[in-house]
Amino acid sequence: MAVQGEEAQRYITVEELRKHNAASDLWISIQGKVYDVTSWVEDHPGGDLPLLSLAGQDATDAFVAYHPAYAWAHLGRFFVGHLADYRVSAASRDYRRLVAEFSKSGLFDQKGLVAPLTICSMLALLVAAGSGVLLSECALVHALCGGMMGFLWIQSGWIGHDSGHYRIVGHPRLNRLAQIVAGNCLTGISIAWWKRNHNAHHIACNSLDFDPDLQHMPFFAVSSKLFASMKSYFYERKMSFDAVARFLVSYQHWTFYPVMCFARINLEEGAQ
Repeated sequence: MAVQGEEAQRYITVEELRKHNAASDLWISIQGKVYDVTSWVEDHPGGDLPLLSLAGQDATDAFVAYHPAYAWAHLGRFFVGHLADYRVSAASRDYRRLVAEFSKSGLFDQKGLVAPLTICSMLALLVAAGSGVLLSECALVHALCGGMMGFLWIQSGWIGHDSGHYRIVGHPRLNRLAQIVAGNCLTGISIAWWKRNHNAHHIACNSLDFDPDLQHMPFFAVSSKLFASMKSYFYERKMSFDAVARFLVSYQHWTFYPVMCFARINLEEGAQ
């Protein structure tokens, strides 16, 4: 959609962009152009949370990472002007150059045989484990079958993860089938819930109020900032640091120490 006249000459500062950071008044910037996507929040296929977490900010890298090429054609109807002081960080510049190189090389289009072979190996594990339990009464065989089921569940989780992120097989319906079988049937987790949760994590990685992977109150806290009873925009509720949370958090190092270490490492890497 072409933009002509005075609208094309409108320039918006970063300070003005930051003011439009609410669901009722939501602007984002993509490659130096500013878009008013307030009317699109409820209809956004990726949900409202990615837009809310990027409200009033540059969303170029997130848009490139999560949208197909044809999505660019829909931006024109939301255009409001150009970003007057548009700057690209060194990290974003390198990322965009890498994405462009991968696209030109066709790496996003080549699926390969890894996923089909992995699915076949999972099927073989399932048949072998089921046959061992049904055809043998030996405790050692049953233990071996339990181990095979463990490997099956681990791999099904990764297949669900990868198919939820992108298309691991050629046809979108087959990719959706892989999500449902690996996620819902084998792993026992709703793939739709997981995709919403995990996408929110990647869009707002290590954000205490937007990243659901860091919002485990009242069981444990990954930052002292959570003691101020922050709001979770993902769960749409306040993470209250009350008496129960205080008690559980004070003993979190006993039961959640490995998870705490992992989350803290992520926070430190995000800060860097």
